Amino acid sequence: MKYICIDDGAVAELISGKEYQSIDFEEGDRLVNALSGKVRFVAKLRNVVLIQDEEGVFLTTSGPWKRKRYLVIDCDQSSLFTGLRSGETLQSFQKLLRFCAKFWSGGVLNRAEKIISGTSKAVIFPLPYSTKPYRIAIEREPWKVRLQKRDMNGHFLLVYKTGWDGADSATEEANETNFRLVFERLPNIYASAAKIDKDLSSVRPNEQVASTDLGSEVSTPRPAHLPFKEWIPHLTAKQRDFVFSDSSTPHRLQGPAGTGKTLSLILRTVRTLLDAERKKTTCHALLITHSEATRAAIQDTLSVIDPCDFQSRSRKVDAVALSVETLASLCADVLRQSISESEFIDRDAQDSKLLQQMYIDQAIEVVKSEDLPSFKPHLSRGFKTAFESTEAEELSSLFQHEISVLIKGRAGDSFDVYKNCPALEYGLPVSNDADKGLAFRVYQRYQEQLESSSQFDTDDVVISATGQLDTPIWRRRRSRDGYDFIAVDETHLFNINELHVFHHFTRDTAALPISFTVDQAQGVGDRGWNDISKFSDLFGQDDSKGENSTIVTAVFRNSPQIREFCQSVLASGAMLFTNFENTLLESQSVFTAEDERKSQPVDYIEFPNDNTMIEGAFKRAEELLSKTESSRSQVLITSLCDDVLKDLREYASNNNKPVTYLERRGDFVRVKQAERSGHLVLGHADFVGGLEFNVVVIVGVDKGRVPHEGETADSNSRSFASYSAHNRLYVASSRARYALNILGVKSRGPSDILQGAKASKLIDGVVS
Repeated sequence: MKYICIDDGAVAELISGKEYQSIDFEEGDRLVNALSGKVRFVAKLRNVVLIQDEEGVFLTTSGPWKRKRYLVIDCDQSSLFTGLRSGETLQSFQKLLRFCAKFWSGGVLNRAEKIISGTSKAVIFPLPYSTKPYRIAIEREPWKVRLQKRDMNGHFLLVYKTGWDGADSATEEANETNFRLVFERLPNIYASAAKIDKDLSSVRPNEQVASTDLGSEVSTPRPAHLPFKEWIPHLTAKQRDFVFSDSSTPHRLQGPAGTGKTLSLILRTVRTLLDAERKKTTCHALLITHSEATRAAIQDTLSVIDPCDFQSRSRKVDAVALSVETLASLCADVLRQSISESEFIDRDAQDSKLLQQMYIDQAIEVVKSEDLPSFKPHLSRGFKTAFESTEAEELSSLFQHEISVLIKGRAGDSFDVYKNCPALEYGLPVSNDADKGLAFRVYQRYQEQLESSSQFDTDDVVISATGQLDTPIWRRRRSRDGYDFIAVDETHLFNINELHVFHHFTRDTAALPISFTVDQAQGVGDRGWNDISKFSDLFGQDDSKGENSTIVTAVFRNSPQIREFCQSVLASGAMLFTNFENTLLESQSVFTAEDERKSQPVDYIEFPNDNTMIEGAFKRAEELLSKTESSRSQVLITSLCDDVLKDLREYASNNNKPVTYLERRGDFVRVKQAERSGHLVLGHADFVGGLEFNVVVIVGVDKGRVPHEGETADSNSRSFASYSAHNRLYVASSRARYALNILGVKSRGPSDILQGAKASKLIDGVVS
């Protein structure tokens, strides 16, 4: 294949179809393989006629050929589709097509698209994150003298070179041999295409598909939820494989934020139940979410997707039924007692988070005054320095993480087990038994605070339930009360102790029908299991049949600019921390040209002081909702810093700003209230996971605040703060669909986490 010729109508088709934006779709994967010469060129575009022979490929649409504009790719010269991974190949091709569409229509070019002044050349840089970027060189006036005589100059763009090496555009000349072959064939090609199009129209007279271009009207968005059958055609090949694969074995669905993991898990659950209904077999399914807020969101989604309303059925009466539970509600049921809201400390709720931190602060103070003297001679130097010198807020965060992840999360509140647990690489600096002894003493003092207040946290409920599940009584009841299929959403938010509970709920002790989603980068802080790959280690149950795994890479939520910025945040974390995973590395945005019409550059904006920054956050929110054609409820203002969030709330209250506050993670109910009231949404970065917005404004992302730097210089506390800040900034940024603004104060300077994005030119406004 010497060349590929694509006319402007075919370009518009290719940039407007989601299925051609990612290799996760069968059509996108086939397109990449065809472009790479691995298979014959295949295109299922209903108003595009494809003509292919040994010389090359023409993608044509109806109309006089002399009035069209063309992209010609010289495959002999450019080697555009060799040397890159499949996802990068498709991303490069799509960015090339978008450049053509903008160039022809006089659109505004972005920073990765350059017209070389004083020459007839253009260069685009389709891939981020490289000190020596990959480039595509384009001749804007090929065969200029001949085409001027035929009144067709300016109708063609020729890709003549690609790669990582630069060149002198003023002296470089494109070989036009293959281009002349393309031009000479066009009259005959379009005559053949017209005949083919006529024949096809006679076979399918009622089938008409309109082409989409950059200047078209805003399309009507697809509803957020669709019935089960209507969702299937919209799925990528990988999503479809996950939904319809065998449900009787463990299956992991892994991918970054915005790839449709939760939706795919819901569809898999419904498909499993529909199969059982059709076969007239028993299937009691359990779908576990991390919080009550996400439980409500999933129940709302199911009300549309599930045609049989399985969640409304009773498993005591119906052979096929679905239960949607949080881990706490499930374990409370096992304990045969309900726990009231006043007794339960929900780690995903704002009030509970502050209360838990207060209890730990008090526990540390008691330990310092009553227990430290006896431990002090035996403590390691690093732990003693951290315990005595780290400021209270940082120290309580370190202990809060240690208790949740290791003492309760892995050791099940047993000191003997805790002593043998490997220390977190980025957390409390424990290095000997005395260090662990003092850390455990803080935990015991914290438990005393809970007991005196008659309160329980999630770990208490899980530990108590585990004791009842691992008994002869439950083993006898299991065949009657267990589940035939279990789906676990957002596994990365659970600790090891919680994950080890799930296998107890399967009906058959020999089977592990557990499907789960995971994105380790969204779990705040070193979770202690980022490097665990085996199902048996993760869920605490051996699986002799092995685990199936599906990795999804098509990002539906974020614009390419926002996806690339988020990837830079993860890349920064992966460079600093050995067990920090960059889950966006192989991903692609599936935004179409119409989606990109609303998309805005990622901006960092500096203000003279905190007061003007807070005021500026609301001004930017209003400006961006207008630019993206969004409603107020589709705009989120958030911060990683408690003090900044407090200032935002005070400003909104004092100035009568229409705002609804998130009170817990994934607060679906509050977002619905904002939608009904026409309010902006305001909440801490810890509570935005599981939600999505057209516009996100993140306030206070500057030095000293992100990551938080206290008065101490302890390396462990700083590593923990930096690790967590990377997680939180990724989660907050990845909520944005069209626009992301990041705000800071000039005297502080931008957070160091933004320097990678600045170096890759993925954010405007950051200065060193």
